[in-house]
Amino acid sequence: MITKIIKPLSMTLMCAAFISMVGCGSSSEGNKSSDDDDKGSEDSSYTVSLSQVGVGVDDLEASVTFFEDGLGMHEVERITRDNRIEVIMASENGRGADIALMKFNDANIVVDQNPGKIVFYTADASKLAEDLEAAGGVIVEPPKAQASVGGVVVGFGRDINKNIIEIVEQDTESTFISAIGIGVSDLDAAYDFYVNSLGFNEYYYIPIAGKYNEYILTSDVENTPSLVIMNWVDEEERNYIDNPVKILLESNNPQALSDAIESAGETVTQEPSASTEADLDGATVGYAKDADGTLIEIRDSAD
Repeated sequence: MITKIIKPLSMTLMCAAFISMVGCGSSSEGNKSSDDDDKGSEDSSYTVSLSQVGVGVDDLEASVTFFEDGLGMHEVERITRDNRIEVIMASENGRGADIALMKFNDANIVVDQNPGKIVFYTADASKLAEDLEAAGGVIVEPPKAQASVGGVVVGFGRDINKNIIEIVEQDTESTFISAIGIGVSDLDAAYDFYVNSLGFNEYYYIPIAGKYNEYILTSDVENTPSLVIMNWVDEEERNYIDNPVKILLESNNPQALSDAIESAGETVTQEPSASTEADLDGATVGYAKDADGTLIEIRDSAD
């Protein structure tokens, strides 16, 4: 059983609102070394950080418009992959995580049951909520000041594919994705994989009564988004398995990261190598899946 670090209520809620690239981010850059994981070889050291989330969409062009008009992002690239088209969206100034809107060739893929979330920081939470709703999204909990976190304004909505959008008001010049949440069927097992096997760091464990329990994980690489692993405890049935969701992990040693995934007992479907996909221009790409089937795309941080 994993020993959980549980902060006092006011602090846990505060960190829930502060899972930014800076506030609950990491310290100095470092490698997951052989001393950490007993791999016993200097060649096995690597960095790992999160840079992008991918979500399946039903209508690609409508989703692009939604993220432009509703969440202030802009299209930077379109990529044809083996089984899908991806439109990469970035924040106004490139800060935070990118999002890949993924339109799969298989029309039977269900895109509206993602149990994760996308966390946005913004200077005006009410304005962003209004924009989200005007663009076709739904506000689930209007932004409001939370006394328990010193008056920080937090709200929740859903995009047109029913992905949860968490809105956090902060002193920032732009709106950007500060954290990415993925739903997991076994929280302790996911913790073991992402922390003990891959090298992310636990920042907080937050049990939210009647809703979900989550770990906020950070990277040793500075100024990178947080990864949130979350398991729902409410009465609604959730699907955690094989959702059309991906996380893009960058590493200075992609092969070592791939080896760590395989050593943890998870599936590596493609070892990192020069991609033959035309739109990727030979970039180093690997693929794996975690225990719930979430796609992990492995990239070289030098590319």
